[in-house]
Amino acid sequence: MKSKMALWGQYLVQLISLVSFVLLIASLSYPLGPENSLLQWFSRLDPWLLLSQLRWQQAVPYWVWLPLLTLTATLLWGRVFCGWLCPFGAFLTLIDKIGRAFLKSMSLTRTKVLYAVQPIRYYWLIFLVSVFVLGSNWVFFLTPFALFSHEIVRGLQGYMPWTLIGITAGTLLFSRLWCSVLCPTGVLLSLAARLRLFRYRIAGNCVHCEKCTRTCSVGAAPADTGVAQEGCLACGDCHRVCPTEAINWQRSSSNGKNSQLAPADDSAATKHQPSRRQFFKVAFAVAMAAALWKKTVWAAEKVLRPPGALPETDFTAVCNRCGRCIQVCPSKALRPLLITDGIANFETPYIIPRKNRCDLCLVCQEVCPTGAIAKVPLEKVRMGQAVIDKPRCIAWNEGKLCYICGEQCPVLAIEADEHHRPTVLIDKCVGCGSCENACPVSGEAAIRVFPQ
Repeated sequence: MKSKMALWGQYLVQLISLVSFVLLIASLSYPLGPENSLLQWFSRLDPWLLLSQLRWQQAVPYWVWLPLLTLTATLLWGRVFCGWLCPFGAFLTLIDKIGRAFLKSMSLTRTKVLYAVQPIRYYWLIFLVSVFVLGSNWVFFLTPFALFSHEIVRGLQGYMPWTLIGITAGTLLFSRLWCSVLCPTGVLLSLAARLRLFRYRIAGNCVHCEKCTRTCSVGAAPADTGVAQEGCLACGDCHRVCPTEAINWQRSSSNGKNSQLAPADDSAATKHQPSRRQFFKVAFAVAMAAALWKKTVWAAEKVLRPPGALPETDFTAVCNRCGRCIQVCPSKALRPLLITDGIANFETPYIIPRKNRCDLCLVCQEVCPTGAIAKVPLEKVRMGQAVIDKPRCIAWNEGKLCYICGEQCPVLAIEADEHHRPTVLIDKCVGCGSCENACPVSGEAAIRVFPQ
């Protein structure tokens, strides 16, 4: 009875987490309401966001207690964040249940693949950390809040959420491979969960039916070692399917082993002892990270960034590509950069003033979870600089009366000279692109905004 209540309690928490997150992202609009604050606080549960703040902001944020709360819960009970609170994890739980229901013939294959790839997750973590230390923040795009947010925004904007489709297909075929091996947050919490105080253990008469192994969606069942492995989501599926009720939730013993399965546990420990091969694998992961960073972190042609954006190098390093600024922009001026502009710039927001101008509402500053778009007052915003192409300008080249750019400038940074020709006041221009957007000249505008 208690087991069933815990199961339905978990499903209820996951449902609330998933539905709330999707609705919060979908409701982001100008002017901002309380949904933005709720979304920000929810996202701060991810320890990677704290690492980002410490790495680039070089300051301990006031919300530091939230990711520390996640880590504390992990040290006590394991990956309860992934198994209970993560909205992306809740979505993948649903997909996994569908896969298990309709692809029963593949259950053995799913289990074998899931267990076979388990050893690579910490090499993958070393690779991610190396890229992160070298100065690239695209790693954070793979974290659940950023990735799920990005894909929801893509769908709401009318684009195909290819990454979400790929992960969904992978979950249908190979269970929760993403959560177990590839998710940066999941792998980081798996590492912390090695020290957890409570875990599922084989404490009864195990008949080696391997039902727990086939049921576990993350390959963490206690069948081989007698103790649920560090990837355990504390979901209790292994406990519920055990025909002899041999698996129970217990406090860890002092030596961390189960006496009934000590030989298997010792064997597992022997396999994980440091070796020359493991050393070379780690070195290879670090070398690949360095090579990838050098190859991909290159500056594309300068583009116009949102108001308050950090300097280009810092901006591409800090932005996690969550897409929230794109979703909330009232003028739809912000759009994501393409992969052709480099991995470092891929999916980061930029503005094409000729298509849509920035309204200087500064709401993008409010929704940015990483500080890539800093909160600065309007008078300090310097997105770019407007420059008049006099040979193309109607007023300068043809002597006609045209002052549309000056009329549209929201900060009065364009004035007319004695001949009624527009002139840009450099010290007042914020680079919003209103002038370029309004220019009546066909084709390329006679006044263009160039990034700072």
